[in-house]
Amino acid sequence: MKKAAFLSVLISLMIMLTGCIGYHKISVRKGDEDYVVKYPRSAKAGEKVTIETVAVTDADLYVNINGVNDIKMTSWAIYEFTMPDHDIEINISIISNGLA
Repeated sequence: MKKAAFLSVLISLMIMLTGCIGYHKISVRKGDEDYVVKYPRSAKAGEKVTIETVAVTDADLYVNINGVNDIKMTSWAIYEFTMPDHDIEINISIISNGLA
């Protein structure tokens, strides 16, 4: 009976992990967590990824991700890019625009 239970757990674990294959981790650089409101924690290579940042009016907010060149602002504080085939880290830069 123990062997059957072990095999059942092993098969369940394999099925669960199979769904993770092809996904890459998305994280936010330490210190930038307050600027990124919403983002997926992982995505498949080639998948469109949408992130939401805080809305900044008295400075310029830039989203930088190493290895990603197609970051586009699709609407106010909403950015989209294509997930590369590796883990990524979202970096936020805020630069004064002289309006404050």
